[in-house]
Amino acid sequence: DGNNNFFTKDQVNYMKGIIANEVLAPALETFRKSLKKELRNFKPSNTPISFPINHYTEKMLETDIICDNCGLNFSIYGVFSNCPDCGQLNAKVIFEKSIEVSIKKLEFYKDESLDFSLRNDIPKDVLNSGVSAFDALGKALKTKYDIPSKPRNLFQNIGELNKFLQSKFNKSIIDYTSEEDFRFLFKMFQVRHIYEHNAGEIDNDFIVKLPEYSKSIRRKYQLTEKEVKRFLDIVLNLGVKLFCEFEQKYT
Repeated sequence: DGNNNFFTKDQVNYMKGIIANEVLAPALETFRKSLKKELRNFKPSNTPISFPINHYTEKMLETDIICDNCGLNFSIYGVFSNCPDCGQLNAKVIFEKSIEVSIKKLEFYKDESLDFSLRNDIPKDVLNSGVSAFDALGKALKTKYDIPSKPRNLFQNIGELNKFLQSKFNKSIIDYTSEEDFRFLFKMFQVRHIYEHNAGEIDNDFIVKLPEYSKSIRRKYQLTEKEVKRFLDIVLNLGVKLFCEFEQKYT
């Protein structure tokens, strides 16, 4: 759409306030003075004419982006996929900025003024956003390069992804991160799965993959903000490295 259709209501109201004070107020002041000269009994107020300005702050979750295709500098709020001008955008840029937005969302967890139930859901929601961003990167790579159709959501299954990398590049996820980070990623993907499909309750499938939690079966996994932040940092690093790996392999 045209650039004039991308203003927010807050921005429009702010601009109207500025215009009213810069243009309308001086015009009214001139009109008031003219009436004073023409009407002998007219005694206008000497209070300066001014209009309220609706000040605002840009939303915390807005993230600035420069399109790598056309150079447009724009901001996004939440999930996005393409440049609003040319319609194109590098999958790596989308992934990086999506993770950046997720990190900003996680900052709300520190706001103790938020409703408890809303605040308590933030780590779970942000974990899901991080996995979704990683999965979207995988789908973009799948479309562009030779990635098998099965398993269907390869970038949601960290174990299968590891097997694929070993067969394709003779590398494992440990080569891009560390063994400790790989184990942590594996756990977080399982945690995300039980939150999506079992309200966060540890089930038999979770125990099969992570036996150390056998004593916690049927208990809800207590996901922390610290874990989610670490997950986002690791998955961002891994996603960027995998993207570069594919670019080098096929270009």
